[in-house]
Amino acid sequence: MKTMKNLINNTIILGLMILLTTGCGDDFLDRSDPGVLTWDKLYNSKEDFDAALAGCYQSIMGPATDNVWFGDIAGDNVYVTRYQPSGTMRDIDQLVVAAQDGSLSSYWSGNYTTIERVNMLLDRLEGSTVEDNDKRVFEAEAKFLRAYSYFNLVRIFGGVPLYDKLADIGTIYSTPRSTADEVLNLVINDLNEAKNIDSYRSSEDMATAGGKASTVAAKTLLGKVYLWKKDFTNAETTLADVVATSGKQLEDLSVLYDPDSPFNNEIIFSINYDRVNGFNSPFVGTTIPYNSPVGSVYPNILEKTGSGYLMVEQYIAGKFDPQDKRAALIDTLTFENLGLVDTNVFSRKYVDTLTTFNGWSGSNTIILRYADVLLMYAEALNENGKTAQAYPYINEVRNRAGLEDLPEGFSKEQMFEALADERQKEFLMEGDRWFDLIFRGFDFLKQEMEEYIPNAYLEQSRIIIVKDNCLLFPIPESQIQVKPILEQNPGY
Repeated sequence: MKTMKNLINNTIILGLMILLTTGCGDDFLDRSDPGVLTWDKLYNSKEDFDAALAGCYQSIMGPATDNVWFGDIAGDNVYVTRYQPSGTMRDIDQLVVAAQDGSLSSYWSGNYTTIERVNMLLDRLEGSTVEDNDKRVFEAEAKFLRAYSYFNLVRIFGGVPLYDKLADIGTIYSTPRSTADEVLNLVINDLNEAKNIDSYRSSEDMATAGGKASTVAAKTLLGKVYLWKKDFTNAETTLADVVATSGKQLEDLSVLYDPDSPFNNEIIFSINYDRVNGFNSPFVGTTIPYNSPVGSVYPNILEKTGSGYLMVEQYIAGKFDPQDKRAALIDTLTFENLGLVDTNVFSRKYVDTLTTFNGWSGSNTIILRYADVLLMYAEALNENGKTAQAYPYINEVRNRAGLEDLPEGFSKEQMFEALADERQKEFLMEGDRWFDLIFRGFDFLKQEMEEYIPNAYLEQSRIIIVKDNCLLFPIPESQIQVKPILEQNPGY
């Protein structure tokens, strides 16, 4: 089966496609020289649109990586070690992120690159000679990726400029921010169209669709969006459908995170990497201790490795019951480095033991999986006053981890807190924690963030001040400078 990586790697005109999508002006598009590959000539065959769609998949890789950084560093899951004393991730770790921080600008532009590519594809698809059923597949996949990108943006920045079709430069620079609800409405509309995608695919297409957007992926993301929007009625209905019809199930943890099992039955949508240059995991070094001793983590890497960016807070490791199988995914290394002895707690979710000396890793970045469906469904049931009905779904996740069922008789508030705790342990280092805290409201976020002492090297960094503006990150200053119509989020 093709993975997302193969889809991109095997598309011979992808490089040209990316160049044209991101760097051409109207004067280029108007050329009539028969030696120049114009838009009409580029967007012609089904293969051309395969290439264009591959470019859309390629551009979600950066934001998917950033979601892990933002989702775990900003919250109480991980910290940045003393070997990274400054920079954007240090600022996010301390909740003092500034509009000038480069990672925010990259995240903004990365998501909008996907949106731009999708809009270009949809625009050219409409007048193409591609068969109608193929058009439906292209449109559904593209709208899934656009929905994913806008959902990324709205969770970090709130309302953002909304482009639901191909826009010229003038429109791009003159479009103000839409409200968060307006953005989410587009996301919901896109996903409602994308959820029919598998019905458009032939049996042959289905057999080679590994790594691509699917009906289950669209429904799952739609359920997540409804939860974020606090539309618990639609969230319950949508997620109930996934539970009943998806055919997905929980896998053994050793299978779930196996780099060589990217299509195991728990995975719904993920970024699939490989042990080759250019398509290797971005987390090979950032999730393990700085200068880890040779052979301590990667048996095939014959040199010290690791940057120590994403070390697990020790109090998180202490939350796991001794019987919890997920605790085995957390490891500890104690060794001397630069004159001091560090005890490093880290996640092994991204450790590919077959990673070679050059750091090529096949560890995958999971975006959606079935355990999330079960816990989101339990969340929706609880919010709708059906707490007793939520038990089987949270217990299914707990039982897979080797834990007993939750005690019966929880109130709605007790289940709310139990789900927050279960999600923190289940999705550690998968980019969910910060967004889970925001979803639960400022008071809950503030309480959770202030109940622990960060494992920071500098004493002044051990106190996190949670300000009420931290629910949104600042709009990148680089965007406001070139688009003065954009208004900054309060407090920045």
